[in-house]
Amino acid sequence: RRMASIARRGSLPCRLMRHCRTAVWRPGLIGGHSETGYLGEDVFLHFLADVVKSRTLPAMEGNKFNLTPVDWVAKTIAHIAMSPTVARDPGSIYHPAANNNTVTMDAVWKVLEEAGYTGLTKVDFTHWRDKILANPDDFKSWSFCAALTADGDGIDSMAGNAKAGKAMREVVGNEAFDNYDPLACLRLMFAFCRANGMM
Repeated sequence: RRMASIARRGSLPCRLMRHCRTAVWRPGLIGGHSETGYLGEDVFLHFLADVVKSRTLPAMEGNKFNLTPVDWVAKTIAHIAMSPTVARDPGSIYHPAANNNTVTMDAVWKVLEEAGYTGLTKVDFTHWRDKILANPDDFKSWSFCAALTADGDGIDSMAGNAKAGKAMREVVGNEAFDNYDPLACLRLMFAFCRANGMM
């Protein structure tokens, strides 16, 4: 009730910071479950499904996508949220993302082919994106595609994850954290999607 009252009076962000402990969680792309590949519908799944549906792959360079398993992200956020550190550090920004989690478009292509999606054609990125944006009723990834660029690394590649990375290591263990393979995560995601008619 107090927050609703503050919101009605205006200046919610400033007043909210005085009365509540806050933190921003910015995980980037959340991949499937680390053991089952389970994932919900999201923009990256829509993107992958639209690649399969259109039978075309946009030509893009750089480390475009980062994937961290959903269970790792959830455990890390819960771990940090329950930690007394957050209480002493209001307004922090956490990037709960695994190290070495980037995936190139060529790697996506390779994993798609391994999963049986063969015969995809690589096309000019701008042409591909324009086709997706012009047909939002046919292609669900239009909002995600609007933010993509043809070259360079994805925006999440610039985010530091030192604070959340330490917490993630604590909850998933050193071996899992150090040996994380985003392509294995992607393979599990594709297997889950195929088994459940999502692609």
